Amino acid sequence: MKLIGVECWADMYFFGRLVNDKSLIRKESGDDAVIDGVNIRSKDSFSVGIVDVDKNKKIPPSFFKIYQDNNSEIFKHSDKCQFLILIGPRQFEHWVNEFLKIRNSSVEEFEFINFVDFMKKSKSLKPENDERFKNLMNFVFGSFQTDDNHISKLKKQLEYLIEKKYQFSIEEFQNL
Repeated sequence: MKLIGVECWADMYFFGRLVNDKSLIRKESGDDAVIDGVNIRSKDSFSVGIVDVDKNKKIPPSFFKIYQDNNSEIFKHSDKCQFLILIGPRQFEHWVNEFLKIRNSSVEEFEFINFVDFMKKSKSLKPENDERFKNLMNFVFGSFQTDDNHISKLKKQLEYLIEKKYQFSIEEFQNL
């Protein structure tokens, strides 16, 4: 069952690996479709949507913020077990780049010409078919669990949401 909606192919690949189950991820046709998928199409079912912070997102008024740090904001529906996660500082690529900075690394170390080249490749239909993209992702997945960072934090949060679903507790969630 596809519980987590994302807005692009790179997100689908990344978050499928992050939760160790690609079958949980559905690719939508952009951020509005992700938000609508959680807020409208999922009806009363458990659902999570992950979108970029890059624009002024129209978070439905029935959602309220339950978590925020420098790289993510998490909203919960007031009555349902539905969640919207905004990652940034701008887009998915910037979110990954923030991790690379923590590791004193850069996209150029993975043979991208520059950050724009990395962004262009990540927007392609199957970014994981590009060896540079795959090597960069392998680096992230091989090293993000070694300390406290925004990727390891979001992994814990997603695992909690998937495990607890309808038994979700804001207090437990905020203490992760």
